[in-house]
Amino acid sequence: MDPEQLRLAAQVFADLPDVRKNRGLNHSLVTLIVIALCAVMSGADTFPEIQAFGETKWAWLKSFLSFRRIPDHDTFRRVFAQMNPVHFQSSALDWIRQAIGGRLDTGDILSIDGKRLRGTSESEVQGIHMVNVWSAKQGLCLTATAVEGKGNEITTLPSVLDTLSLLEVQGCIVTIDAMGTQRDVARRLVELKAEYLLGLKKNQPTLFRDVREMFDDALRRPIEHTALDLVETTDRGHGRVEQRRCWVLPAAPDLDDHAWPGLRSVVMVRSLRTITTTGVSSLEDRYFLSSLAVDAQTAIHGIRTHWEVENKLHWVLDVAFDEDGSRTRKDYGAENLAILRRWGLNLMRNEGTTGGIAKNRKRVGWDDQYRSRLLHCLLDPST
Repeated sequence: MDPEQLRLAAQVFADLPDVRKNRGLNHSLVTLIVIALCAVMSGADTFPEIQAFGETKWAWLKSFLSFRRIPDHDTFRRVFAQMNPVHFQSSALDWIRQAIGGRLDTGDILSIDGKRLRGTSESEVQGIHMVNVWSAKQGLCLTATAVEGKGNEITTLPSVLDTLSLLEVQGCIVTIDAMGTQRDVARRLVELKAEYLLGLKKNQPTLFRDVREMFDDALRRPIEHTALDLVETTDRGHGRVEQRRCWVLPAAPDLDDHAWPGLRSVVMVRSLRTITTTGVSSLEDRYFLSSLAVDAQTAIHGIRTHWEVENKLHWVLDVAFDEDGSRTRKDYGAENLAILRRWGLNLMRNEGTTGGIAKNRKRVGWDDQYRSRLLHCLLDPST
C-alpha cells in the first residue's frame, strides 16, 4: 500500500480536539490513535500490548506516521483517559456515513441493545454500559454511547436516536427490548419516519394486560373469524428444536385509549423449545408493540434479527476482542477503548476478508499488507 495513501487515511482523526497542553508534547493525537487502532486490530487488548505492537511494527508505522519513538503505555493510557469520547464517536459516525453511502437502506433492521463492560465494576448492575446500535444489512455497529449503570440506558435512548437521525433512518425498522419501550422513544422514531418493534413486558402493566387479553380473546376463536395474521417457523440445531408461532393483530381500536405514538399492530410470539436428548420442553409467550402494518412475516423477521446485536457484535467483542477482560476504568479510558474496538471491528467487516474475527486479528498482526488495506478503509470505505 502506498505510504501516501496511509498518511491520508490517518488524517481521518486530524480534526479531533487534543485536550493536552501543547508544551512538551512528543506525539500527535493522530499518531497515538492510529497506532492504538492498528494494535487493537492486530490482537492487542491492553495499553502495554499496544506499546509492544508499536515497537514491533516501528518500521511499518514510520513509513507514514511522524514520531521519534513509540509512546509508552502510560502515554496511551493517559491520552485515552482524557480524550472526549463524544468527539471520538463523532469521527466514527462520519466514517459510517461514508461506508453506507450517506443513508441506511429502507427495511434495514437496527437493533439497539446495551452491553456492560464487566471490567469497569465488580457489580452486575453498575459500571459502564455501552448502548450499541447494530445494522443487520450493513453488518456494522453504527454508534455506541456509554452510560453509568444499566438503569440509565433508558435515559440515554433519546440521545442515541438523535445520533441515528444523522444517518437518515427513514424506512428502517428499529428494534429495542422492553426496557426501551417508552412513549418518548416511539414518538421520536415516528418523527424520524422509522418503524419500530418494541418488546412489551410487565414494566407497562396496563398495556401488557390489555395486549395479552386481545390475543387470549382472538386465540379462543377460529382464526378465520379474527383479524389475526399467522406465520410458523421451526429451527433445529445445538441439540434442540424450536417451534415458533407468530400472530399479529391490528392495534386499533382496542388500544386507542393508550394513545401510543404510531402504534399500528401488536405481536405475540409463542416459542416451544424441546431438548432433543431429554425431550424436555419449555413454552414462552412474548409480546411486542409495532408501528408496522399487520404482517406476521415481517414481524418475526424483525424479532429474530434483533438478536444479531448479541451474536454478531456483543459476542464477537467478548470472544475475539476480550472486551469483558479489559480492566481500564480511569476517566474516559474504558469508553474510548470500547469505541476503538468497534472501529476496528467495523473496518474488518467493511474490508471483507472471510474468516472468523479472532483468526483475522492474528492475520492483521502478521500481515502488513492486510493491515494496510484495513487502514486504507478509513480513507475510502467503499473500496
